[in-house]
Amino acid sequence: MPAQVRVFYAYPSDPPSIGETISSALSKLNEISDIRRNNVRFTKWTDNPVSGSRLIKTILGQVDRSQIFSCDLTYPNPNVSFELGYAIARYKRIFTTLNPGIADADKDYKRIYFSSLNMGYASYDNHETLADRFHSERPWQSLDQTLLDRRYRQQVPRPENPTVMYLKPPSNTDSVLATLEEIRKSIFADSIIIDDPNEYSSQMLDWYAEKLLIADAIVVHLLSTEHADHRDHNLKASIIAGLAQGFGRPMIMLAHAPYESPVDYDQWLKLHDTAESCVTATKSWLESVSESLSHRRPRRQQAVRSTSARIDLRSLFLGDPVAEHEADRLFEYFVETSSYYQALEGPLTILVGRRGTGKTAILYAIRSEMSKSREDHVTVIKPIGYETHGLIRVLDDVRYRSERGFLIESLWKYLIYSEIATSVVTEIVSRPIYHVRTPDENAFLDYCERNSRVLSPPFSERIDNAVASLEGVGDISQASEQRLKISENLHNAMINDLRRHLGIVLANKKSLTLLIDGLDEPWGPGEHIEHLAELIAGLLGVSQFIPVDFRRSDDRVRPVETTITVLLRSDIFAFIQHLLPEQDKLPIVQVTWNDQELLLRVLEERMLYAAPRERTATAVWEDIFPDSVVGLASQDFILRTDLPRPRDLIHLVKAAVSIAINRGHDKVLPNDLLDARTQYSQYAFNSILKEDDPVKGKLEAVLYEFAGTGRLLLKEDIESLFATAGVAADDSNFYFNLLCDIDFLGIETANGFHYSRDEEERRTLRNIARVIAARKGRSEMFEVNPAFYQVLQIE
Repeated sequence: MPAQVRVFYAYPSDPPSIGETISSALSKLNEISDIRRNNVRFTKWTDNPVSGSRLIKTILGQVDRSQIFSCDLTYPNPNVSFELGYAIARYKRIFTTLNPGIADADKDYKRIYFSSLNMGYASYDNHETLADRFHSERPWQSLDQTLLDRRYRQQVPRPENPTVMYLKPPSNTDSVLATLEEIRKSIFADSIIIDDPNEYSSQMLDWYAEKLLIADAIVVHLLSTEHADHRDHNLKASIIAGLAQGFGRPMIMLAHAPYESPVDYDQWLKLHDTAESCVTATKSWLESVSESLSHRRPRRQQAVRSTSARIDLRSLFLGDPVAEHEADRLFEYFVETSSYYQALEGPLTILVGRRGTGKTAILYAIRSEMSKSREDHVTVIKPIGYETHGLIRVLDDVRYRSERGFLIESLWKYLIYSEIATSVVTEIVSRPIYHVRTPDENAFLDYCERNSRVLSPPFSERIDNAVASLEGVGDISQASEQRLKISENLHNAMINDLRRHLGIVLANKKSLTLLIDGLDEPWGPGEHIEHLAELIAGLLGVSQFIPVDFRRSDDRVRPVETTITVLLRSDIFAFIQHLLPEQDKLPIVQVTWNDQELLLRVLEERMLYAAPRERTATAVWEDIFPDSVVGLASQDFILRTDLPRPRDLIHLVKAAVSIAINRGHDKVLPNDLLDARTQYSQYAFNSILKEDDPVKGKLEAVLYEFAGTGRLLLKEDIESLFATAGVAADDSNFYFNLLCDIDFLGIETANGFHYSRDEEERRTLRNIARVIAARKGRSEMFEVNPAFYQVLQIE
């Protein structure tokens, strides 16, 4: 008799009919001679006569002892999701079942499980068909077909610094912001992997596995049952929490009351009523984890170079599509572009680009370049979680527009100057003990210590304190008195004094580099958006002044050569343009990737990073990809399939490599790329949803109206789709332009359809399209980008 194959079956306790159906199906399977002959044995979770924390320990033990993990996902359940994630991490053969006859079961499955795990299910409608599906698919004969392949069993390069993964919910609650601040003050401050569903859509299983394997710990933040989107987020978080537990990572799960805790979570969950109690729990956990990592030595990541004559797919390192998740390694294969060089030159550069175009990669590259010499000081300002509601209330109270502008200018000066001071203090105190401080440095530390109440708190706390101090300024009737009160409460006198001290302590530095990112965090639907736009526009104004101020010298202040780079999303810049009086004088640098050869270099540099040193880019392409796919050269197929952004290019190729490895291929085959295209199409769709105008909010409805249409559409056809989606007639032209700006629609030209690089080129192309259309006696024609054909089922 062959070796025993154990099958563990997980399913929710409610409704009872699920358990009844599964029990009957297993009874039938036990009677089949083929099942007995192959020594297949079944265990249900209800066979464990324990409860509470002992139950999950017993269940996980049963999963470990089984070769097959089967679960029913007809009714999504957090306990089952947690156990599924655990089984995936333990490299079990997964067999999922679902009754599609139950309302919304298939839709829920595709949204919650398929979107992350990319796995199918065995469908059934009663215990007979359920037993037949298991018997006919014979999973005991394919135990090696696990969702995570052999790559994840190998030791992987680890980040230099202790690393934590933070599973962030879609809602920026006070508890979420406070948790992020606490993590940024911990041992993990320099290496945080943030899974933010508002920024990075549709992360797949491979991504989570890669990040968890290099992480030292994970924080899973759940939503209370009062949040509208709690169900989907908490179910996805359950899978990732199970995955983390399967990999043996220290974990804490945070949830704001009211929250009904699943039994599986008991030993990891910290329930809290306030942000303060959430911070208390997080801080205690971080301290305990830090103790266990106290002997961890810093380590530099090394390239995983193949020792064979060609690249082995399983050892191919392509990095992460998101620059924030590989800040300590990006410089190894960063492609230097004109945007990068312009930002280096200063004194002020405003980098404007769409999501995924590499703005943050440029920031990290500049930081890496300018940090090479101790003669240069770099301050990175990422105002994560900066308060908006209180600030907006204060802006509403200020009666005079000129004073509101003065308030915004003063606020940014206070925040930026204090952030520079904080970074200088950090740089001084973090030096080796043998490095003797200068008298000027000691004087600066003394000055900051005396003003620690104002300078020391983290960014979000500083802005909260500033806002609190401004309450009531709107009650002052005279503009001059209002300005004086603003100046006093925002420490303008101290800021001038701080400028003098910074000039002294930085006098021996060749340059001061300020890098400002993360301004889009609170950007989203709501009545506050106009004031938030005013706040960001105010920063751009202040950014012009600061380099001038730091270069100034007189009998009180010393000059400091200063450059500022501000990163801003294209849609936000378009929204605030009307607030910029002389925008043509601003040093705007558009980050675009219309040069296909340059875009391919981004991928090639990453492939060469892991390749044998003697391999050329051409040889690497031949090692990894087929010559052609559906009649196109592989490079052309990839470029035609995705949006022209580094993030999208890397996402598509990583998906293709993962599919090829899972299928046991030694290189990517045409069908692997075709299936990766289907996965990527959903990713691209989700990513552009974030580009909507936060006030209008009709983009998702508009995009779905394109489902099943042709690839070429006339203007009136699209206007009809807009109307069906509920777009007001006055907003029609806005959505035409938006769809062109985000590369969803190509514009007709004399040489085919063209996708605009920026808003200015789009205006030119649309005027050309109108002339061409008039000559042909019809309206403008547009092409839907091939990246969206699969998700929208366009022929």
